This record gives sequence, C-alpha cells and structure tokens, in this order.
Amino acid sequence: MDFDQMRAFLVVASTGRMIDAANELFISQSALSKQMSKLEDELGVTLFSKTRSGVELTQAGWDFYAYARKTVLDYQEAKNRLSDYSENAVKTLRFGSLPLSEDYGVEDALGQYWADHPTVQIEFIVRSQRDLFKRLESCQLDLALIRTDLLDRGRWSIKSLIADELVVVCTTDHPLARKRSIPLGALRNERFILLESKSDITQRFVTECAKVGFCPNAPLHASRHRVLLRAVQNGLGITVSPKRMVESYLSAVLVTVPFKEQLFTTVGFVWAGDVQPSQLMQDFMQGVHDNLGRMGSLSYNLLD
Repeated sequence: MDFDQMRAFLVVASTGRMIDAANELFISQSALSKQMSKLEDELGVTLFSKTRSGVELTQAGWDFYAYARKTVLDYQEAKNRLSDYSENAVKTLRFGSLPLSEDYGVEDALGQYWADHPTVQIEFIVRSQRDLFKRLESCQLDLALIRTDLLDRGRWSIKSLIADELVVVCTTDHPLARKRSIPLGALRNERFILLESKSDITQRFVTECAKVGFCPNAPLHASRHRVLLRAVQNGLGITVSPKRMVESYLSAVLVTVPFKEQLFTTVGFVWAGDVQPSQLMQDFMQGVHDNLGRMGSLSYNLLD
C-alpha cells in the first residue's frame, strides 16, 4: 500500500465513478481499476460495490476511508512543515474557487499574493460549489472560496470574507423597477428565472420565501448569471442575484431593486472541519484578506 493508492481511493470514493476519478487523476480507467483491485487484495476486503451509476463504499470501505483520509492529510502536513528546513523549498497550496473571483476582486488579490510570495506554488482551479466540496473531502484541495450561507459549521471551518446583498433584477419598464425596496411577500405572483436548484443562492431565496408563505414560481433555471440576465432582458421574468455580481453586466434596460428585508449572501474561505490549517493556509488567507482590504472589496475582518 502506498500514498498514491490511498489518494486514488479517496478520489474514487468522492466521485462515485471510476471514469470520473480516472480523469481527475490523469490516468486511464483500467489502470485505476487495477490499482483499486490491488488495494483490495492487499487489505483482504472489498472496498467498493457496484451501483447502476458507478460505485459506492462498502462498510469496510467506509472504515478504510477514515484511515486513508487521515493518512493523506498527515502526509501533506508533514511535507509542508519539513519544507521549512529547506531554504529554496517551494510550498504548494491547492486552492479552489467558485466562478466569482473576478467579480469580487479575488483574482487581483491572488495575483498580488503570488507576486509577494514567489516560493509558494498555488494550484488554482475554478469549479462548482458541489465539486469543490468533493475535492475538499477527498483531500484534493486544501482550501476553497465558496458561499457559506448554508454550510454545516460543525463539519466545515469558515473564515468569512465578502458579504453581498441579494437584489431583484428586472427590466426598467417592469412595475417593480419603480420601487425603492420590495417586501418578499410582494413577489408571490411573479415569474422567476433562477440559478439551478442546487445553487446556494436559489436555496437561500426559496427558504426565505417559505418563511413568508409562498414558493417562487420559477419555471426557468440556468447555471450562470449572464444567462439569467439575458433572459430577464428578453422579458421572460425577473431574477434574484448578488448585487456586486450583476452590476458589471447590467444594461440600459435592467435595474436592481433591494429587498425590504435586506438579504445577504456571504463568501468565505472554507476547509474541512477536522483539518488544522497549516501555517501556509493561514498566511495565504491573511494575505488575500489584506489585499482585498486594500482594494476596498472586504466585508469582514478575518478574525470574525
């Protein structure tokens, strides 16, 4: 049994599909299957059972998962700590973000951090929130920048960075465009175009609507804010979005109107709750935080 086998095992467990795990590990599916079979033979147990859509962990697999995850985390922490003894060592941080980093100035803050820390190698990816969670769980990422509104704080550690107000977006000739603010309950008869149902923003909005006694009529869903705004512009309905994310895309025929209840969504650094953040992770979070502060994009003190 070696480190690569355990790392591959965690990715298979996270994705639930050999082909998806093989793609993430940049190896062939047959090579990965052989690797997992060899691991099962060595351990003397069956780690995965087949399902219609892929594979799932057996009870023995779940027991081994906890051991493998701890082993991989300990190895990565030891590797980073030992790099302190080498003058020219390059430290690696694996960081992921939702596709919002440009809207909130995070890309510029990251660029400045890279310039200030040439011995830190950052493996940066942009993915969906669901994918980022899987990568955090399977130890493929150290840290992620995601929306934190609905997170289980017993499972995840969070450092909030940016708060953005949720607003209604409609055309300038829509009756709501003349309002200074809109009570949630006044929207029960409106037609919505929302982000996909698994989006944290959509889930947050639907939850708030339920509190005032209705479920939003949303026959249309999309995965990107630009698509939503184009649909609104074409008169297909109204949408709800973080204000700062849509400001740069607003046209002469679109306007934003705040909620009377003042709803906010928060973006922050997130890592697994059972992981002690390394010194590199702490320095990185502080560096990006300070850079955002100088840019005027910050909403929270990192200690909050």
